[in-house]
Amino acid sequence: MKNKLLVPISLACLLLFPSFAKAGSVGGMPYAIYNSTYGIGYGIIGRLKDQLGKNESLTLASTWTENGGNTNHFTFSFPDRDFRRGEAHELAVDLEGVVGTYISERYYGLGNATPGTNYTTFNNQHNRVRLFFSRAYRKNISLATGLILGSNAFSEINQGTNPITRDTRDNCRQYYAGSIGLTIDNRNNKSDPRSGDLVLADFAFGINAAGSPAKYSKLVVDLRRYDTPIDKDQVLASRVMLAQMAGDVIPLYEYVSLGGRDTLRGYSINRFRDKSTAMVNLEYRFPIFWVFSGAVFYEAGKVAPIFTELGLNSWASDFGAGLRVNFGNVIVRGDIGRGTEGINAYFFYDQAF
Repeated sequence: MKNKLLVPISLACLLLFPSFAKAGSVGGMPYAIYNSTYGIGYGIIGRLKDQLGKNESLTLASTWTENGGNTNHFTFSFPDRDFRRGEAHELAVDLEGVVGTYISERYYGLGNATPGTNYTTFNNQHNRVRLFFSRAYRKNISLATGLILGSNAFSEINQGTNPITRDTRDNCRQYYAGSIGLTIDNRNNKSDPRSGDLVLADFAFGINAAGSPAKYSKLVVDLRRYDTPIDKDQVLASRVMLAQMAGDVIPLYEYVSLGGRDTLRGYSINRFRDKSTAMVNLEYRFPIFWVFSGAVFYEAGKVAPIFTELGLNSWASDFGAGLRVNFGNVIVRGDIGRGTEGINAYFFYDQAF
C-alpha cells in the first residue's frame, strides 16, 4: 500500500508548493523518493533565496528512509545557481554538506563478475563536505575547482562473499580529495533539453595529508547529446561515460561505480565498482498528455581494474520505461529497469541525464 500511495502523495506536494524557489523567498515542501535497494524515503526541503540581496541561497533537506536510515543535506551558493545559469559570471562559491546514517548498505566487491547475492551489508555513519569555486568564462563554458572532506564509520557488518577488509574501512574513515572540472553546455534547456550537447570532464585526486591516507587520481569524461530525429516533441537522449583511476589507497566511495537511478537503472545502487568504467545510455522521451511524458531506455556498462581490460564482452545491460511529470521548475520521474539480476525501480526528480 505504501508504494501505491507514493506517486500521488509526491505529486500533490509539488502541486501545492509550485513557487518553491522564487527569488527573495522562503519556501519549502515535503517530498518522497523511492528505490528498490533501500525502499521509500520521506523528507522535507526548505530554501532561503536572495534574503541578503546578494543573489545567495541556502537549501536544507532531510530524508528518512523506511529502513531506519537518515540523511541531512545543506547547500550554500553565492550567487545562487539559478542566477548564474546560462550566463558568464565571475567567481562563484558552492558549499555542500551531508551527514547521516545509511542502514544495510550493500558491498558487492570490486570487479565486473561479483555475485549479485550474498553481498556484504553494513551501517554507515557518514559525513561529507564539498567546497567548490567556479567561473563561467562564457555562457556555455565554465571551470570549477573543489575540495572534498569525507568520513565514514561502519558498524553492524555482515560479511558476504567479498568482505569489507580493515584496509577498506581505514581508507574511508577520514579522507580529503581535490578536483578540477570543465563543463561545456550547449543544451537549449538545462532541465529538459531537446537539442544540443553537454560535456563534463572531471579530474579528482586524493590528498595524502593531515590524517588522510588517500592516494589516487581519477579522470571522468561524460558526454551527452540530445536530438529530435522523428518529431520535435520526441527526444533521443544519448550518453557515453568513460572513467579511469590510478593509485593504491582509494576510499570506497571514490571508486567509479555503476548501478542506480542515474546509470544502470536495472541494477541496485553501486552494484559494480572498480578503477575503470565505460557506460552507454540511450533514452527516448515522448509526450503523453498535459505535463505527463514517457521514456523508454536501454543501458549497458562494464567496470574493470584498467581501461584496456574493458573490452566489448560481458557488459551488464538493462532496459526499461519511465514516467515523467514536468512542473516547469522541477521534473519528477519514475523508472523501472530490468537487468540480468531482476527488476529495479527508482522514483526521483530531474532527468537521469
